[in-house]
Amino acid sequence: MNIFKKIILLILLILPFNAYGDNKIAYVDLDFILTNINAGKVVFEKLENNEKIKKKIFSDKENKLKDEENKILASRNIISQDQLDINIGEFQNKLKDYRNYKSEELKKLNKIRNEEIVKLLKLINPLIQDYMKSNSINFLMDKKNIYIADKNYDITNKLIEIINKKIK
Repeated sequence: MNIFKKIILLILLILPFNAYGDNKIAYVDLDFILTNINAGKVVFEKLENNEKIKKKIFSDKENKLKDEENKILASRNIISQDQLDINIGEFQNKLKDYRNYKSEELKKLNKIRNEEIVKLLKLINPLIQDYMKSNSINFLMDKKNIYIADKNYDITNKLIEIINKKIK
């Protein structure tokens, strides 16, 4: 049986293999593309404005809650212990409600951000695929997943130009 294995191994080593060395590979910085194409700039600016508005609302609400807390703390020597306990309980409920509200709003903002990025990717994906076909590129990788590569394989700027020309 050992002779049979050696013969098979020898035959496999002697047979020529098709190496497929003509595969063309390129890479892109997808984050850079998304933030620097015209459509991406508009989308991210809109998202940032929404986030700033929400942060302002959160800041105002937090300031009101801090003021209310300070009023409760200032009144602890003036009012009875029972009333203080009631005020503290109500404040804790308001604080809990606010934290839940803030958490939900942040989740909504993240969901909207992700949806907008997916829409943007769906918009530019056909253009990237056309570029790959016309330039016979078989593999396209994201730059953040590459340890080291020749800059000649980076097609990020070319794609930005093409996308900006085709998407207004």
